[in-house]
Amino acid sequence: MLRLKDTRWDLTADIVVAGYGLAGAVAAITAHDKGARVIILEKQSVATHCSGSSISGGLFLCVSDIARAVEHMTALCQADGEVSWTDPDVIRVWAEYTSQNKDWLERLGGHVKFYCKTAEYPDIPGADSFELWQYRGRGLHMMHLMYDLVASRNIKVMYQTRAERLLTNTAVEVTGIRATSAEGGQPSHVNIKVTRAVILCTGGFEGDEAMKLQYLGMHPVYFTGGMANTGDGIKMGQEVGADLWHMNCVSARLVAKFLEFPWAFFIDFGGKGWQRRQIMGLKEKAAVGFIIVDRYGRRYMNENLKPHAAFYELTAFDTHRREYYRVPSYHIFDRKRMEYGPMTQRSSGASGPHQLYKWSADNSAELQKGWIIKGDTVAELAERIGVLPSTLENTVKTWNGYCAAGRDPEFGRNPLEMVSLDSPPFFAIRLFPGGPNTQGGPRRNCRAQVLNPFGEPIPGLYAAGECGSIYGKLYPVGGSNLAECIAFGRIAAENAIQEKERA
Repeated sequence: MLRLKDTRWDLTADIVVAGYGLAGAVAAITAHDKGARVIILEKQSVATHCSGSSISGGLFLCVSDIARAVEHMTALCQADGEVSWTDPDVIRVWAEYTSQNKDWLERLGGHVKFYCKTAEYPDIPGADSFELWQYRGRGLHMMHLMYDLVASRNIKVMYQTRAERLLTNTAVEVTGIRATSAEGGQPSHVNIKVTRAVILCTGGFEGDEAMKLQYLGMHPVYFTGGMANTGDGIKMGQEVGADLWHMNCVSARLVAKFLEFPWAFFIDFGGKGWQRRQIMGLKEKAAVGFIIVDRYGRRYMNENLKPHAAFYELTAFDTHRREYYRVPSYHIFDRKRMEYGPMTQRSSGASGPHQLYKWSADNSAELQKGWIIKGDTVAELAERIGVLPSTLENTVKTWNGYCAAGRDPEFGRNPLEMVSLDSPPFFAIRLFPGGPNTQGGPRRNCRAQVLNPFGEPIPGLYAAGECGSIYGKLYPVGGSNLAECIAFGRIAAENAIQEKERA
């Protein structure tokens, strides 16, 4: 812990926001509009800046009934009906502020459109209070709007400046932050004094292999972005005594990962926006079929995936073989799906200037690369993915029988999704655990104050967004991360500016 008596301060601000994603931008804008002098630190360059918020699809949650939303979130955060991953007062303030998200964006000039009412767990009471709205401005993600709002306020943004250590006084109050800046070309230390607080908005640890190994319960795990998120805020918080929560919680699913490409891909398993149809509620018979099998060629779950929780299905560990026997898994499909359209409906990484790869319309380029594996028969496909042919043949035969009967007695697959695999050739894509983001980090209270292990606030330290997200094991619905960034960015700033001013 850095307690420096005679620190040379290079800059001074009321509030320093570490990290320039959506949570950081919202916190900076809110603090500035309430009269604070604000500095944002961002370790990426202005040319390559791509936060986790930048790769989100623009959907955000706005709850319509606070009490019902609290009921729903409380159930999602409970392990056994009694013990909760998230404190009740935190859930309450989340619901209150999330209900204001649409109005807050519109007041600042954002254009939004109603998308649908949905929830990932529709059978849990309170799900009917969840509304998804879509940001419809330039670029279809909110960071374009945030860049404009920050720039119009002349808020100082220090790019290529990595926040590294929190500075405290002898009372363990956060009085500043040390960063390394490469803005001038030659890296140099910068000590920034804060008269009010530091707000940690540095994201999670998608880009830190050691942290993923220790906290996520399996390996490997691949993400569709966030490679600049290396747990910086988490480590800084730990040094000054922060408690941690939700470190084994993720918003994740099954993704494809290929050696030639740095990030993972979301797979559109059923084709032509299958995931979108899942979100909005499947109402018509699927045109194509697919199953997911483990590394031994066996189905192990209902493939009507909970898009942000399927990750947990892959955590099974065989103590005798010493392996995660569902990693990798395989997406198994036939010619009908291959001809139905590209295997992913969104480019991995990000949209716009950050788009790094465009999937071919007919999947031919990926087949040639070996990303898609082909077999003229099920047995040949099995050999090419290293699965015992008789096992995969039996799995496909059993699946086709279930489809003919219109019922899946093993895993309860939605009958509308049950289409036989009977059109050779057959194909597979290797799947790994992964997805959008981690959720763990410094524990926070309803004021967004970072807490120590005794539940006491660390003076002058706040957190928002993915850096210590409030979501526990079960993520509510797509758009909840952006919703939390807006809500807790505001909460953190509104409370941080009330901190007593420190000389």
